[in-house]
Order: sequence, then structure tokens, then C-alpha cells
Amino acid sequence: MPTATVDLPLSFDVPEVFRDIDFALSAKDNTDKLVDELISLDPRPTDEQIAHAVLAQQSMYEMLSAAGAVYAGILLYGPTKENPKAKFSSIMLTVTARPSELSNENTVGRLARTMGAIYPEAEVGVVHMTTGPAVLLTEETKVPKPVNLLTDDTKATTVRQLHVFVPIPGRLAMADFSIATENTAEWDTCIDIVGQVCKSIRFTD
Repeated sequence: MPTATVDLPLSFDVPEVFRDIDFALSAKDNTDKLVDELISLDPRPTDEQIAHAVLAQQSMYEMLSAAGAVYAGILLYGPTKENPKAKFSSIMLTVTARPSELSNENTVGRLARTMGAIYPEAEVGVVHMTTGPAVLLTEETKVPKPVNLLTDDTKATTVRQLHVFVPIPGRLAMADFSIATENTAEWDTCIDIVGQVCKSIRFTD
């Protein structure tokens, strides 16, 4: 896992298929790594698709750095020899430190009620994990270019996100485990991925 921008007393495992965004590197160095990965794909993305991917990652790098990201990784997929007409798309996995007003058994219930009021169109619920209760939030948002790898500039893209807010014991903080993709047909895969990551959470304090 790359160097984090914020220290949290927990660890977790990420599937090896994700390419880490390393916050110890500059935005340029991370972009160079992305370009090297893209041009090695077979079939190779077009120059337009590569340009979209570069702009998207630069925007995400700046946003995540400012937000206090603990981890960020990208899984790219698209055309294959078996399915050459498939579009390029991505899955973004992030872990971000979030402040919390409470650090007790009331944290999760209060957060779920607050999230439900703030995001009335989202699905909000509580799940019980091995680490304790956590808040789930699933929502779809329309986002402008260039936040994804698709090249159709005629309309905004729908991105589906799942957040798992995990309270940090003994701290007024939560870890936001989030996964997002513009390829909603692969949503079940996204749910499985974030589920695997959350099952691996270990508190270190």
C-alpha cells in the first residue's frame, strides 16, 4: 500500500488488481505510471482515451490529497481480444479519514439518520461487521467530464458509489471506505471488492 496522507490506527488489504495512487509521488509521476499502464494494454487505448484518463487522474489526485485520503487505487478495464467493442471504464477504491462528533455506540445510528436526511435519494443503512456496526450509503450522481475514461462528451456520466463508514475506536473519526464506477453493469463486482476490503480491516491501537 502506498504512503498515506493521514495516519489512522487500522490496516486493510486491497486486491492486487488495483493500481495504487501513491501520494508520496507527485501528480506527474503518478500520471506517468498511468500512461505506461494504458499504452501496454492490448488493444491499446486511443490517444483521446489516454488523454481523458490522464485528466481524470490528475483531478482525482488533487481532490483526494486535499480530502485526507488514506488510500486510493484504480482498476482499469475495457476492450479485449474477445470483446473488442467494450468501452474503457474504471473502478476507483478509496479510503478517507472523516471527522466524527461522537466516539461511542451512538455514532453509527446518528450518522445513518444524518446521511439519510442529507442525501434523501441515496440508500442508507447500517451493517454489522466483525469490527462493529458501520453505515452504508449507496448513491448515483451525474458528473461532468473528464472524471472517467469514456470518450462520449455529449452528456454527463452517471457514477455509482458505495460508502462504508467505519468508526475508529477511541477517536472522533471514521474511515470512509468507498468504491465508485461509471460502469454500473459491473456493480456486483464492486460490492464484492469493497466487502473483501472491509472484511480485512484490523485496528492497530
